[in-house]
Amino acid sequence: MSESRSSNADASGSALFALITIILLAAIVRLWGIDFGLPHTLCRPDESRLVNTAIRFGGGDLNPHLFNYPTLYPYTLFLCYGVYFLAGMVVGKFNSVDTFILEFSTDPGAFYLIDRLLVAFLGTATVYIVYRIATRLYGRGVALVSSAFMALAYLHVRDSHFGVTDVPMTFLIMCAVLLLLRAVEDKTSRSYLLAGIVAGLAASVKYAGLMLLMPMLMTHISIVRSQGKRWLEVLFDRRPLIFAAALVVAFLIGTPYALLDHSQFIRDFTFEMDHLAYGHRGIILDRGWWHHLHFSLWHGLGWPLLTVSLVGIVCIVRKDPRKALIFLSFPLLYYVVAGRGYTVFARYMIPVVPFLCITGAVCVTCLARWIAKRRDGCAEKIAVLLLAALTLLPSMRSVVAFNSLASLADNRLIASQWVHTQIPHGSSIYQAGSLGARLQINPGQFFISKYEQHEAVITAGLHDHLSTNRLRRIVDSLIDRRLYEEWSFHKDSNVFVSRGVKCQGWPDYIISEESPLAYYGQTAPYIKQLIETDYRMVKRFEAVDVSEPANSYDQQDLFYLPYAGFKGIQRPGPNINIYERISGK
Repeated sequence: MSESRSSNADASGSALFALITIILLAAIVRLWGIDFGLPHTLCRPDESRLVNTAIRFGGGDLNPHLFNYPTLYPYTLFLCYGVYFLAGMVVGKFNSVDTFILEFSTDPGAFYLIDRLLVAFLGTATVYIVYRIATRLYGRGVALVSSAFMALAYLHVRDSHFGVTDVPMTFLIMCAVLLLLRAVEDKTSRSYLLAGIVAGLAASVKYAGLMLLMPMLMTHISIVRSQGKRWLEVLFDRRPLIFAAALVVAFLIGTPYALLDHSQFIRDFTFEMDHLAYGHRGIILDRGWWHHLHFSLWHGLGWPLLTVSLVGIVCIVRKDPRKALIFLSFPLLYYVVAGRGYTVFARYMIPVVPFLCITGAVCVTCLARWIAKRRDGCAEKIAVLLLAALTLLPSMRSVVAFNSLASLADNRLIASQWVHTQIPHGSSIYQAGSLGARLQINPGQFFISKYEQHEAVITAGLHDHLSTNRLRRIVDSLIDRRLYEEWSFHKDSNVFVSRGVKCQGWPDYIISEESPLAYYGQTAPYIKQLIETDYRMVKRFEAVDVSEPANSYDQQDLFYLPYAGFKGIQRPGPNINIYERISGK
């Protein structure tokens, strides 16, 4: 008996050591390159929207006025920024709200880094939750392989670098699934309540969390069948109502203005549903069901991991249909809903990844047991290790390639430094192409532009006269420190404009972008003609071979690193061309 206990203790200790190692590895690959692109604030789409919303809450108005995202995550960021402000006051970094806002407007890198670190932490924590779920369902061996797959699943690692909501929502989804599995065992109202609260929080990070109602329903059907209840008793069972009520209350705690400003909420929620169906910015690729299979998951997991994951689905259904029904109900429903339309960002598949890591681990362990041919634990463990390593190889290669590039200086930053040293201050500059490709050539450039468009960070929250004047003073000080005159271009009338006033003549310099993103960064025909006849190129900053066929990009996403391939990439960002107006023209 003592030998058996000692053996179990050794096995438990080895498993704990392996789990800690896996979690540390997960943290390393998610923190490696976490500061990519900073202090450029538009290197990753949607980060600025969440960060700006969180900062705006500091003005006292907690209504986001836009509900494309629920508000739990921006509220959490707001609290993090509050801690950062108080810590800065203690150490003397900030002496007033003005200095805090001034840092955000001129050097916002710390604010974006806080956002990304929060996401990286939740992404790493998801690895542990995957371990817990797999342990409960299929044992410790499968759980360790599942957590290893999750730690190095490329799509999840990549997006754990981004300060957006997909990874935080996925963390809460997996926590809710874990609580529902516990409800299968103890069948108590308390478990339903806790699962409902976490599900509501997940939905308050991103609306897809509402689909957790499906695994709750499957859980309840399983419990009812095991208890031998009649259908009449099922109808009067209060536990599903407790889950649903908890979900709604938790959602409204995280997004209270869904009720308080319900008309705007309904408009924006409806817009998001239509946006999913009809494609992003009119960019039509494949329908989601096919696109996510052959692109998002094929490259996001690597073909070996995706293959064993799909085979693993068959394995768990054959092994225990009841467990499989509960476990697979969310990812299957989510895939059907997310795949029904033509908005097909790769990140939409992040909530599916943990489930596929677990089914893939089931397949690998079953295959290893078959290869070992006998119940020799050592031989089976070696087979598991080898199969898991081979399965993860393409994903690991993508992780290393992406992180290595993300750690390099962004091409937009390098080009901005050249502009500051080589172009005379006071020159007029027009930047063609997409907003995300534009160089930050003036202090607080994007802050000022948002303010002047009545979308300033904080403006919506500052209603009192003193606060409005304070913000105006900061903006005016940034305008006074402006190094270059930034011009915009009206395509309809072919005229240049600066701060709402029509400009005479043409700008001293034109900056254009070039990238493999086929639907972004298009230069207007008039500007192209102007460049050909009246400008000369003075500098080119090359980051990518745009003709390289091996690279695959998420074409709907304005992100200047490939999703797969990584061939001919020197650094992140688009190619930048700088043209100077020919003297006398």
